[in-house]
Amino acid sequence: MANSTENTEVVLTVPPPVLVAHRGYSGRYPENTLLSYEAAYTHGARFMELDLQMTSDAEPVLHHDASLQRMAGVDLDIRETSTAKFKTLKASYKERFTDEFIDNTFTTFSEFCEWLAQYPEVTIFVEIKQESIDSFGLQVFMDAVNRYIVEAKVEAQCVIISFNDLVVEYSRKISSMRTGWVLPKWTDKNKETLINLQPDFMFCNKYYLPKEDENIWQGSWQWAIYNLDDVESALAMADRGIPFLETNEIGTLLSDDRLNDHSR
Repeated sequence: MANSTENTEVVLTVPPPVLVAHRGYSGRYPENTLLSYEAAYTHGARFMELDLQMTSDAEPVLHHDASLQRMAGVDLDIRETSTAKFKTLKASYKERFTDEFIDNTFTTFSEFCEWLAQYPEVTIFVEIKQESIDSFGLQVFMDAVNRYIVEAKVEAQCVIISFNDLVVEYSRKISSMRTGWVLPKWTDKNKETLINLQPDFMFCNKYYLPKEDENIWQGSWQWAIYNLDDVESALAMADRGIPFLETNEIGTLLSDDRLNDHSR
């Protein structure tokens, strides 16, 4: 039998993007609570993001806003509220979910780290919020966060991120954890900061990203774009080679085969 050579088309593929659960499965459950992260994990998320503020007794807790109004329906500043009081409040996010999660509770960072230690395959992007930096100081805030991470032995699972570039610098001084900077705005000055900072990850709002790929700043960092809550917008970013996509709708995006088996 004669040898024959078949013409085969070589298809270049890129790895599917990594989907990051923004504040847990926040599109379907009250954000920044253990319930939301457990749901994200159940739906297949292995990369997640959370926000940290501090209570009046300098305890890091999972919460995005300085005010407790949106999540708990009470006109209190979290920075002026004790941890004990914080834990009595209900994280129901009634404005979005009415009474569906009326008994849901808030989560301290200590509690979260204990949960995280059970799942070594999970990576968490820990965002340090500026409001609590302003109230307690960067060192007090960061030292408390680092202490709980070390106690739970989850350093390899945590990436410290912030809009404040000084958080990245300080985290490197006190730990070996990976870091990420959240871009405040797309400017030449911030490009210089990024180049000097050299974080492991660069987080960027989808509306800030330039339309042309050649204008995206290149470096050793990995880009993570937020918030991508529909499959089409996520696919568009995957087509551009963005490796990390952050979403409030983690279950919806993870269930779509086009994102789980993305190629071009």
